[in-house]
Amino acid sequence: MMKNKHGYFRFSLIAVLILALVGCSSAATDSEGSTGENGKVVLEYYTWTDEEAYMQKVIEAFNAQNSNIEVHMNTISNNANEYNTQIMNNLSGGSKMDVYSVNGTTSLGLFSTKNQLLDLTDRVKEDNLDVSAYGPSFQEISEVLTEGKYYALPYRTSQYALFYNKALFDAQGIPYPEQLTWEEYAELAKSLTKGEGADKQWGGYYADWIISPLGAIQQGTTILDDSLAPIEEWMNYLDRLYYQDQSHMSYKQMNAESIDWIKQFENGNVAMMVNGEWTVNMLKADIEAGKTDIEFDMAPLPLPEGTSDPITVGGVSTYMGINPASKNVDAAYEFVKFVTGEEGESVIAEASVLPAYSSDATKEAFLNATGLEGSGYFFESNTLVEMPPIAKIDQVYNLYSEQLDLFLFQEQDAAQAIQNFQAERSSVLN
Repeated sequence: MMKNKHGYFRFSLIAVLILALVGCSSAATDSEGSTGENGKVVLEYYTWTDEEAYMQKVIEAFNAQNSNIEVHMNTISNNANEYNTQIMNNLSGGSKMDVYSVNGTTSLGLFSTKNQLLDLTDRVKEDNLDVSAYGPSFQEISEVLTEGKYYALPYRTSQYALFYNKALFDAQGIPYPEQLTWEEYAELAKSLTKGEGADKQWGGYYADWIISPLGAIQQGTTILDDSLAPIEEWMNYLDRLYYQDQSHMSYKQMNAESIDWIKQFENGNVAMMVNGEWTVNMLKADIEAGKTDIEFDMAPLPLPEGTSDPITVGGVSTYMGINPASKNVDAAYEFVKFVTGEEGESVIAEASVLPAYSSDATKEAFLNATGLEGSGYFFESNTLVEMPPIAKIDQVYNLYSEQLDLFLFQEQDAAQAIQNFQAERSSVLN
């Protein structure tokens, strides 16, 4: 996934992409399919730079198994929405792009409605592919966003969890967290907060770019509901963490100082951190590169009071689809099936990247790769969709984000933020 300080779920600049679709063609190349010197069909696959290391291993596994197909990977920077813009340029300009990755549900909706993804529905049904292995979030997204059709298949999924620094717990003689409630989490964070200035140890860290109201979503509430009482309650809970308990670096400080969230955790300044599954891969990569020697593990995402079974937030998040203008559709489909099936997903899991396809094989590969006792939680929890799959959800989330921002800068209270959001939401949805 493409993540930065402001944006694991900051959203695509749709207007920019549409302009790119209708007016840009600087990346255009000849649209004829290509064949290599060895007579193989050559597929041009595009993804963003963050994925290059582990996707190369998937491609090598696929190429080794296919005597008549060879996949060539092209990577594009994901900075400043460059990836989506360049993909739109390729699609509108007749590029030799056969297969490409799609980042997030919003982008899936955009590319499919613009007829820039091949409809795979008949092929999926004819091959009797086990789409249930992608979990209920994929079914919900397919039914609502793409009207029951499959325009792409997922190969990564996202889930939030609680990460913790084992050394900081050991130093204070506190047992490692297991399944907590949000109330228990807040109290534990207070007990782990100590020091001042450069020696400050934060009990918890809740990044300023996590916009979704996780605790409210766990209760079945979305930002589209008529009653937003659980979301207002969640906003006040964040105020407690940031300003009342002062157990977390404040929203104001994170914004003012452009804090690097993962460095705060790696440097031992933070005992616990709510974050997504991508954290595992990032931490392990930094450990391997010698950037940190942190000993960490993870626990389930805290739960609302009265809930016992683990519930997290996320859902399938990264997809692979085919350019309808590809001259190598059959070969491209074979590649998509491989990547999003058990074998390709197991290779992805071996890189400590959470696969969308859930099976005994992918679970074993992921657990072996992470070496974390708590990582099995990702396969055991009920995952609720973070962003309701409707066409205008990015606009609605932006409105919510703006009001949440004003609240967390302490410029308005939660009730006013919710009232303003509901009024603005109505104008968009109606």
